[in-house]
Amino acid sequence: MKPLQKLKPVFIGIYPLVAAATTVAALVMLASGHWSRVWLGALLAATPFVGLFIRAVTSRSMARTSHSLPLLAAATAAGGGIALWGYLTEPGASLAGLVLALANVAGFFLFDFWYSSFGRRINEQLAAGRPLPDFTCEDLEGNPVGPEHMRGKPALYMFFRGNWCPFCQAQVREITDRYRQLMDRGVEVVLISPQPPDLTRRVAEFFKVPFRFWVDRDLRAARALDIVDEYGVPGGKLARTHGPHTVMPTVVITDAEGTIVYTDQTETYRVRPEPDVFLRVIDSHKLGVSVS
Repeated sequence: MKPLQKLKPVFIGIYPLVAAATTVAALVMLASGHWSRVWLGALLAATPFVGLFIRAVTSRSMARTSHSLPLLAAATAAGGGIALWGYLTEPGASLAGLVLALANVAGFFLFDFWYSSFGRRINEQLAAGRPLPDFTCEDLEGNPVGPEHMRGKPALYMFFRGNWCPFCQAQVREITDRYRQLMDRGVEVVLISPQPPDLTRRVAEFFKVPFRFWVDRDLRAARALDIVDEYGVPGGKLARTHGPHTVMPTVVITDAEGTIVYTDQTETYRVRPEPDVFLRVIDSHKLGVSVS
């Protein structure tokens, strides 16, 4: 585990509150006649993350962002620069506004390049051409299941963090929207999460698609495949419900013999492959039933 990994739940518990408080404070100050470049900069430094957070939480279709969020990063940095300029040039400029602006700049770049990142992932056991390692999960009835139950058919395994993750929710929605195309190709789809079984059951009942829904109890499968995200669950109630650790979002496609033909091990939880990628992989490897 990386030395600072334990700090991630603390960071994501504090930074959104700072960004929201800065947005409110800046709007109040500007609306009350305290018009200054400091508070304008503070507002600009905070709102890119606030907007991203609101969109991710409220949208059901946001399965991915750009890798490094360049436009939002530029806007945030510009806000910090404006606030600093205002503090240095305006008589009686607000030190609190400057501190909030700079805190939001630091918070955004930590979120962008540290919190969101798993780091460089090199997992040779999930490389194309290798057999998918054995692992054990449970189905919704509590029966032990694993890759050996999928022999004889090509399979797409999607490991997702849980219902609490808006990007995972959107990715699951995307692939369920394509279920007919996957079923027509004879591909078995397995959605796997370490969240409690009742939460996974809600996913299955909501989407009502002929996929397999497996529970990775105690992250046994994730540990077998080396895709555990230590302290990847935000703190508080979520960590108490789901436990502190989760899985790195991962997709593996295997042929009928269980050999890996494709794997996606994203370096950031905000970047997920488009579902069309899966269909192209399945067709290019001539897996399952031909749809031509």
